[in-house]
Order: sequence, then C-alpha cells, then structure tokens
Amino acid sequence: MRSEINNINAEQANTIPTLADLALKYGTISQDQHAHLLKRFIFKKEQADFEDLLRDQGMATPYQLGLLKLIREYQIVRKSGEEFGKIAIGKGLATMVDINQALDLQKKEFKKSRHKKLIGDILVEARILTTKQKDLILKEQNLFNKHDYDSSYKESNSFDNSGKGRGGDAEKQSEISIIVSSDHMTAWIERSNPDEIAITLNQVKDAAMTYGIVNGVYPDSFIQCFLDAGVKKFPVARVDCSNFLKRQSNLSLYISGDNGQPIEKRKGEVLTEQTDAATEIQVENLYGENINAVAGNDFAVRCGENTRWSRDKLKILAAKSGMPALSATRSVFIHPVVHILEDADYRYGSIEPYADLSVSGTITGAYPITAGKVSAEEIRGANIDAIGDIHTRVGISDAIIRAQGDVHARYVHNSKIETFGNVYIQNEIIDSQIRCSGKFESPKCRVISSRIYAKGGVILSGVGSERSAPSTIVAGGEQHAIGLVQTILDMMNSILGKLEDLKDEKDHQQSQAEKIFKKMIKLKTFHDKAKKKKDALLSELNKKKEHINEKILKNIQKLISTYDKRMNSSLVTLKTMNDSKKEHNTCVMELEKKISTATAHAEKEILSHEKIFFAYLEKSKERISVPIIEIKGKAYAGTILGGVYQSLPLTDDKNGFKVEEVGGQGRAPELQFTPLLQKS
Repeated sequence: MRSEINNINAEQANTIPTLADLALKYGTISQDQHAHLLKRFIFKKEQADFEDLLRDQGMATPYQLGLLKLIREYQIVRKSGEEFGKIAIGKGLATMVDINQALDLQKKEFKKSRHKKLIGDILVEARILTTKQKDLILKEQNLFNKHDYDSSYKESNSFDNSGKGRGGDAEKQSEISIIVSSDHMTAWIERSNPDEIAITLNQVKDAAMTYGIVNGVYPDSFIQCFLDAGVKKFPVARVDCSNFLKRQSNLSLYISGDNGQPIEKRKGEVLTEQTDAATEIQVENLYGENINAVAGNDFAVRCGENTRWSRDKLKILAAKSGMPALSATRSVFIHPVVHILEDADYRYGSIEPYADLSVSGTITGAYPITAGKVSAEEIRGANIDAIGDIHTRVGISDAIIRAQGDVHARYVHNSKIETFGNVYIQNEIIDSQIRCSGKFESPKCRVISSRIYAKGGVILSGVGSERSAPSTIVAGGEQHAIGLVQTILDMMNSILGKLEDLKDEKDHQQSQAEKIFKKMIKLKTFHDKAKKKKDALLSELNKKKEHINEKILKNIQKLISTYDKRMNSSLVTLKTMNDSKKEHNTCVMELEKKISTATAHAEKEILSHEKIFFAYLEKSKERISVPIIEIKGKAYAGTILGGVYQSLPLTDDKNGFKVEEVGGQGRAPELQFTPLLQKS
C-alpha cells in the first residue's frame, strides 16, 4: 500500500490532479466520496481507473466526466507549456513576461472555445519565436521528457491507470491534439509522432468525447483506416450541410429518368434547379448546439465541365448537348458522346475531355484521358480518370484507372484501379492493386501477387499459387476513400509548406536585421566612447601643452591619432552594416507582400481542396461496409486476409471458405472462418 501512497504523493507534487481530485475541487463529489474513491483505487490497484470508479459508483455523469477529463488534459498541456517556457527563457529566446502572456492567452482560448492551444504556436504567432526556434525547443523538451517522463507522469498513469482504460496513457494523450474550426463544424486530429507512437481507435474517440464533440463523428472504419495509414492530421468529425442546403433551397435534379439512367440533354436545358439560394441554414454544430451556418461554407451542387449557372444562380444549364452526370465531388457534368472506330493512340491524337467515350479498338497510353463513361475493346498502358463506368471486352494491362462507377474486364495485369463503384473481373488479376468503395464480385476470378481492398466485400475463385508472392485481400475498410483524401492532404500540406517557407525566410531576414542593429548600437557606443576620450585628451593637451615634454606630447598625439583611426573605421563599418540592415529590411517588406498574396491564394486553394476532400468522404459513407471475404476455390498459404480492424496470413492452404470480421457486445473484432456449403 505504501507504493500506492507514494504514487499519490508523486502526482500531487507534479501538480497534475487526478480525476478524483478535480471532481472534489469542482463540487462533483464530496470529501467523503473522494476518500472512498482513494480506498477503492488502492484496493483495486491497476484493475480500474478513476474514470471507471466515478462512473461505476454513480458519482459523475458522462458529461461531467468529459468536462473533468478536458480540464485535466488542459492542465497537462499547461504544465508542458511552462516547461517549454523555461527552455525558451534559458536559451534567451523569450522573457518571463512573454511566457506569462502566452500562458494567459492559452487559458483564455481554452475558456472561450475549449481549444488547448500550444504555447509554442502562440509565441510563433506573436513573432517572439520563429517556427524553427519552436521546433528546436520542442525537440529539446521531448528529449528531456523521454528521460524524465516516468517521474513526471508515470505516477499519474499508475494512479489514474489511464493506459488501461479508454483514455490511453499520458504520452499517447499528449500525442493527440484536436483542432476545431472557428465555426465549430469540423474537428481535426493531429498527431505529433505518428511513426513512433501507436494510437488506438478508442483513444481518438475518447479525445473527441472529452473535447465535447457529440455530433458528426466519422464512422470507426474511417478513423481506423486513417490510423493504419499513419496520417498525421485527419478529420475526426464534421457536420456536412449539403443535405440541409438541398432541403432548404428545394434543390431538384433533372439528370436521370425514373429508372435511374441518365437522360440525354440538349444545350440550354435545365440540369438542376432550386427555388431559393440558401444563405443561412439551421444546423447543430459539433457540440450539439443549434447555430445559423453560412451556406458559403458548404455546397449542395456546383458546375462541372460543359455546364453553366443561369443568370439568377438558381439553375445549372447544359452548355453542350450530351449525357448528364453528378460526380463524387457534387459537380454536374455534361458528357458529349464520342465514338472512335479505331485504336485511341498517337495516330488518332488527343480525345475531347469529359466525353462519354466508346472505342472500337484499344485505348493506349498515348495521352491521359479524362472522361465520363469509357468503353473499349482493351485498355493497355493508359492513364484514365472516369466519372462513370469503365467496360473492356478483353482486359486491362499496365494501366492506371481512377473511376467513380463500376469497372468490368476479363483480366487485369500489372495495373492500379481505384473506384467508388463495384469491380467485376471474369478471369484473373496478376500483379495489380484494386481499391473500391463498392464490392469486388468476381466469383470466377483468380488473384495472384495482388492487393484487393473492397469496402462492400469480396467474392472470388482463388488466391495465390505455389510460386507467386502472397496476395492481400481486405474487405469492409475505407482504403479507397482514405487513399484519395491522403493525396489531397499531401497537396494541402505542400501549399502550407510553401507558405511556411516564406514565413521562415521572413523571420530569418528580420532576425538578421535585428542582430545587425544590435551590433550597430554596440559599435556606436564604442565610437562615442572613443570620441569622448579623444576630446578629453585634446582638452587636457591644450591646457598643459606648454608644460609637457616632447616625448609625452608625441605619445599623446599618437594616442589621439589611434582614436581617430578607430572612430573612422567604426563609421565605415557602421555605414556598411546599415546598408546590410536596409537590404534585410527590404527583403522583409518584399516577403510580407509575397506572404500576404500567398496566404490569400493558399486559403482559396485549400478551401477548394477541402470541398473535394469532404465530398469524397461523404460519398464513401453512402456505401455499406461488408467485412466478408468469400473464396470459392483455393487460397494458398501466406495469403493475407483482413477486415477493418484485423488481418492475418494463412498458415496453410484452405479451400472453399468465408472470412467475416465480427465483434460487438464488448468483444474485440476478430476474423471468423467458416466453410462454404458445396452445391450438390
């Protein structure tokens, strides 16, 4: 028991109270209840944490627990900020006043929006530190924490046992930061070390709940796939307003008939219509609060290729005749129909973009193709982006296919296919990768040395061979959608990276100008002292010139000459330094103009990317996750089979079986194998 008491004392010394202490402080529990909790914890040792005890004993509601955990996390962040401040002061990069002001601002930000803003970011925004200086301090702080973390937080963990429960240990909690948009409609998870520290799904969900986020949380499969992909920053929750906008503006689509098939439209015909342009809509934000959301922050539909807005901005019209389509990015397109009665190669030339393309021969890699639907005898070496279906009567080889409809082929060799639709392959897939948000239904197809990811489940004939590399078959996951948005995240990070480079360069130039100015002050002080001493010598010399012997007179004159030389030298150096300072200041002014222009451009680009990003996620949410794999024939040993949360390699060959990922009712998800019933 003594070790438990020592743990309690150690945590109190670190000034990070437990949930029980906070519950007592804020009146959630009484002193007697607090003493009872301490006894229960010591009795149970590491079998429970204070969160479990408070909940099981009925001393706190889930809402109260969430607030207490939020306060505790803030105090951990504040303690980390104080340590950061000590290092910054020790390096001479900030003053005590700077740190105290930053801590006050951090506290105000937390009270205002529940946002645990890091002190390093506050100091960078205040131009007290540069981004590089902040990263340097963080690196030193992390090294210190790596050595000293056990004495700071392990006692807290053994007392609160957060590593055993839903919250995760202190190191992992500090690894997760939640960033909420200013309109409280989107929340992002940011991880500081995704390559070094593993984070679980429950820890992410707990962080969101602790932050008070109750609305718009993404499904578990999305979060798990983001974690598996090692994405540093990803959305954990978002309130999508598109459906509210459609209802409020009475949006109607006129692109398909009663059978769901597109109806050909002539130039000028109406594709979409709304009775009113919604400017504000009533929605619940992330915290479940009713707010008026500005419609400009979201969109219901927008114009794609070959379409245009009407003058009143209430209709989208066909700018050409052709087949209409609504893309995954919620853009309305018109696809002119193009028939090619030969191969689509170098001899034929480039093809009209966004056409519904029908090729009697082979589509080659002569030119990249952007199309609506694509139909061809064969696709070989091509790079195709299609909004609709892709059909080949023979097969696909050495190609990259990105589609939003279904993909049909007899075979796929050495290719990469990504689609929101279903995939139907008749015979074989070799050395390829397929990701789809629909189902992979190919009961006669054999897969060799390939990777298949299908959210809607997988049905195939067999997997692998005795000599080939193992294949990977995964069902139920969001690998397709996450792969798409990861590319967009990379583009957004690249935009922000260029902006940060400009800011760092401006900070560097500003720092150089300030360093030169400090040197100039020192040099000017030296010049003034030299002048003062020279003037004193001249005054003394004039008074006693007649009474000084020739040798001393020469020495005094030599000393005065030396002062003159030093003063002249310092003046020349001051001029040179002033010119250099002016150059740095000019650079700063030019960079400020560039940053201002680049910031506006970056915000516009990022907003555009974010619209596509979230539209992809919403599109994928329309599909049901089916974590089931059916293999009707033989799967060779080494084949990796998986669902959303689990995967495992086959240790032996297996014939005719089904794999399903099952969980729930308190059980961790697991893969269950069952034999397929043979038809008589």
